[in-house]
Amino acid sequence: MFKRLSWILLIPILLFGACCKPEMPQFVGIGNFNIESLGGNQSVVSADVTYYNQNKFDLKLRKADLDIYLADKYVGKTVLDTLIEIPKLDTFNVPVKITVDVKSLVSNAISALLFNQVKIKIQGTAKVGRSGVMMNLPVLYEGNQKVSF
Repeated sequence: MFKRLSWILLIPILLFGACCKPEMPQFVGIGNFNIESLGGNQSVVSADVTYYNQNKFDLKLRKADLDIYLADKYVGKTVLDTLIEIPKLDTFNVPVKITVDVKSLVSNAISALLFNQVKIKIQGTAKVGRSGVMMNLPVLYEGNQKVSF
């Protein structure tokens, strides 16, 4: 009788623990910049964005739709539509391609040259989940990124 009662009490605790909402991974930095194509009005820049997953469980990133701002000026958008496995309590890289406005990029490059850092803002949504349960979570990061030339 006691064993049956303990299992009945244990099942809701396990289910509640398994269904907790994941926290968005924390932004660490950006690296591996590469200009993929130059155009008159728009260019494509690729980079690796590094995050840290502070959750105690693995996650999957299925989709992200993010706006990128440098020095409070909108420079472009990135859309990620690839499944990325995110390890628990570890860092991981997300490869992104950003379509940027060339005028904004030039003005921000001058600022980065003068101060060796640039203020970055990333804002949008990401579809994250585990065990087949996906949810849209807001993404918002603002901070200074050191730039070395």
